[in-house]
Amino acid sequence: MSFKMDDLLVTDAAAIREKFLTTGCSKLDAILKGGIPCRGVTQIYGAAGTGKTQLALQLCLSVQLPVTAGGFAAGAIYICTETIFPSERLQQLLQNSEIAKAHSVNGDVIFVNHIATIDELEPCLQRKVPALMNVHKIGLLVIDSIAAPYRVEEWTDHLQGRSKRNVGRQLHELCKNNDLCVICINQVSAVIDNYSIISEDAIEQPALGFTWSSMITSSIHFYRRNSARYACIMLASHLPRITFQFIVSKSGVKVIQ
Repeated sequence: MSFKMDDLLVTDAAAIREKFLTTGCSKLDAILKGGIPCRGVTQIYGAAGTGKTQLALQLCLSVQLPVTAGGFAAGAIYICTETIFPSERLQQLLQNSEIAKAHSVNGDVIFVNHIATIDELEPCLQRKVPALMNVHKIGLLVIDSIAAPYRVEEWTDHLQGRSKRNVGRQLHELCKNNDLCVICINQVSAVIDNYSIISEDAIEQPALGFTWSSMITSSIHFYRRNSARYACIMLASHLPRITFQFIVSKSGVKVIQ
């Protein structure tokens, strides 16, 4: 689907009322009609190396911006479930991003927690996250990735489904009660067609199946074609399905045309 940036500047009434977190890229904010919604759970899914974590790190900076600049003047909680937190990349963003150059942002208000299992994740969301939010102003919660803890557990489908619903409900409660932006990075469960040109034909499905997908409010698919990166808005109540190209540089994630 082709589009002009000017076409995206007119928002509907629902989008105007909703609170958004700037992505730190004005073109991406225009596509998303304001940025990442501060309502429900936003899923960013795709194969490894597509840029999912890159955007999550950029949001950890943009949430620190003043409200007048599209941020929440708040910190972030970053839950890592499969790899160590990319601190070197964060430092590169702090040194080179336009966000960091224009405003006072730092890594001191990005609180990192490493979790390997669901037995750790559920109590973390229920107790640790609220306790931290009682002490610090937090505007963003990232789980990177939501699929990893489930892939190391040998549970029955019934128990795994119940856990996914519990985690989903906890995330929605945190969002609703704390005016929080929630991002869940997800993997893909299958890649059927590697030769498709556009996202709709790629048939990459987010991991964790229907039970988890029913807990998602918005969903964005990141993918690559040759050396180019693309994203497709797969689910959003106020947005059409739009595919766009972006780059990842030392200064961050930027949409290109």
